[in-house]
Amino acid sequence: MRSNKKIYSLILLCCLALPVMADEMEYLDLASADTTDHCDHNKPNAVEAFFKEGWGAFRSSVNESVVADNISSEKFWDTMHKSLEDGTFYNRVSGIKMPGNKNASDAFLRTVYASIRQVPVTYRSVLPNGDSVTLSGKMFLPKTKRAKNIIMASHYTICSNNEAPSRASSLEGIYATKDYIVLMTDYIGYGVSDTITHPYLHLRSTVSASIDLLKAALPYLRANCYTFDDELILVGYSQGGAATVALQRALEEEYADEYPIFKVFAGAGPYDLAGTFDYYISNTKTDIPCSLPMLILGMNYGENLGLNREDFFQPYLEDNCPLLIESKYYFMDDVNRSLGNDIEALLKPIIFHTDSFPNTVLYEAVKRNSIVHWTPKSRMYMFHSTEDNMVPFLNSEHVKKAFDAQGLENIEYDFAPYGNHMNGAVTFFEKVYRSL
Repeated sequence: MRSNKKIYSLILLCCLALPVMADEMEYLDLASADTTDHCDHNKPNAVEAFFKEGWGAFRSSVNESVVADNISSEKFWDTMHKSLEDGTFYNRVSGIKMPGNKNASDAFLRTVYASIRQVPVTYRSVLPNGDSVTLSGKMFLPKTKRAKNIIMASHYTICSNNEAPSRASSLEGIYATKDYIVLMTDYIGYGVSDTITHPYLHLRSTVSASIDLLKAALPYLRANCYTFDDELILVGYSQGGAATVALQRALEEEYADEYPIFKVFAGAGPYDLAGTFDYYISNTKTDIPCSLPMLILGMNYGENLGLNREDFFQPYLEDNCPLLIESKYYFMDDVNRSLGNDIEALLKPIIFHTDSFPNTVLYEAVKRNSIVHWTPKSRMYMFHSTEDNMVPFLNSEHVKKAFDAQGLENIEYDFAPYGNHMNGAVTFFEKVYRSL
């Protein structure tokens, strides 16, 4: 058996030979896909011959078990944590060519994912105003058609369109290596809908994007002979954590019989969005400055508030918003570095007065998109680092207080000093991986 060091070196070498997915990607349109049942249900499902669809070259270089062994070892997760320290986390996750020091040699996850099939898809959904729209996402499919469950994964905050699941090897897709089907929406405003404003943290439109992907994917999966447990698993961190809890509430309240839930994994989400808003304007500093203009633009679009961004944006932000935010070209760390962490330099004084117009309109929308006071029925695992520097820990504190007041016993809390927000992310995904 080769040492972990040799395995790791081999995998890194192999990743240099893999194609850049974002440049050669084609979408499967679920709306027009053949959903005729061609399966012979009297025979057991065979292992999918996925290597015939693009991974032949990789298979000739390294056995798939080498990849699986590496994922389950400490080396993989240590590498992900170290990638936070050297600043390569975002391009390791997305694995695509970007300006500056972003290069294809960082396509670490695409190599790990050689044992699964990634299928970018398009499907029909609705915009916040009710108009029909084509959205995109991805299906991460395991090597076997006898899958365990379907995991609905909601992604964390991104700024670049090249970080959207349909264009990247999203970290959440790693669960497909344990024989789960993973479905991820890009959300409105990313992927094929990138010319539309992303309704950032707008719960209703975020939930509809996920549910419509599930509705579109199920007929395709069944027609292609995939079998799986009917109970869903929901996973999400950061923005994805709030999206996951919102999806859980919608499924339990509106689709309980149709889409039952097995378990929910929610990490470090801005569940109390109003409390998070209050926290930042009281501190005047933020480690995730991109979220502020994204929130204003997203709530204005998602809730149709009719606000003028020049009432909120300082001249520098107003001038650079088209390039840094609306272009969806740059990675989040690049955008944050360009904006700086001083809220007063980015936003006008009105942002600090939630009882003054037009901020009252924005603040009321923020409160409507908080998800604290409700009663979950499914089992939940809630994770948050007490040292989180981006999504304040008060979010999970407030949720726990609300749940405890109801005497709920179906919630497992994992709150501890796991480091900053991004280190907490890797810890969360690793804990979920090991629990599946």
